Amino acid sequence: MDNSNSLSAMRANYCSLWDAHQVIADANVRLLKAGKQPSDEQLKNEKRAAEAVQTARKQLLARMAAS
Repeated sequence: MDNSNSLSAMRANYCSLWDAHQVIADANVRLLKAGKQPSDEQLKNEKRAAEAVQTARKQLLARMAAS
């Protein structure tokens, strides 16, 4: 895989992880707005998704800086 494909794949991965995080976070916010509390598992899922986005972002930025 050449550099441009690798960077494109990393960008696509970051976008996928960001979208997944947004879906999870939105669901938790909707619960809160409805006066309900997200379960511990739902909160853990949101935290894991946010951490995955952060890791992918760092990797993507490092890859872009190395190009």
